[in-house]
Amino acid sequence: MNIVVTSTASKSPNFVGPAVKDVAHGMLSSVLTFWPVWLVVGLVLLGRFVFTLTRLRRLSQSGIRDVDRMSGREFESYLGSLFPRLGYSAHVTPHQGDYGADLLVTKDGKRIAVQAKRWKRPIGVSAVQQVVAARGYHGCDSALVVANRAFTQAARGLARANGVELWDRDVLISKMIVVRGQIRR
Repeated sequence: MNIVVTSTASKSPNFVGPAVKDVAHGMLSSVLTFWPVWLVVGLVLLGRFVFTLTRLRRLSQSGIRDVDRMSGREFESYLGSLFPRLGYSAHVTPHQGDYGADLLVTKDGKRIAVQAKRWKRPIGVSAVQQVVAARGYHGCDSALVVANRAFTQAARGLARANGVELWDRDVLISKMIVVRGQIRR
């Protein structure tokens, strides 16, 4: 004896399908209606991207005399383009609330707080104090101050006592030369 079971339950109506189609159709018609606006937005974003690339390229080819003419913020951006070419990953911190770290760089799994000083006179202890605070705040393994000038004797002593690495003008120039050698290849 074979028993045949038939279902008496009817299919439930599909309320989602038409609603999704209506929303998709509405979005498509909005995009098509406002295509000139989307074109302008796209061109502005493309222009900004090209401007940023051009600026970073110009910065990457700067010499020490160019560095001496930069603003402090431009110097930070310059270092943000220099460190990756030296084998680091780099992040330029926001101007406000950086807690003494102008850049956070990483190399070989070590995180480094960097204080950038582009001044017209020797760099004093405040730069070392700032980067020591930044190292602790950002949980970094080490700290570094990069400057376009020499460091005072007091700054060198404080850096030694706190394990802070210092890149003065001569070290910065040597790093720039290394990068220039990479560009010419």
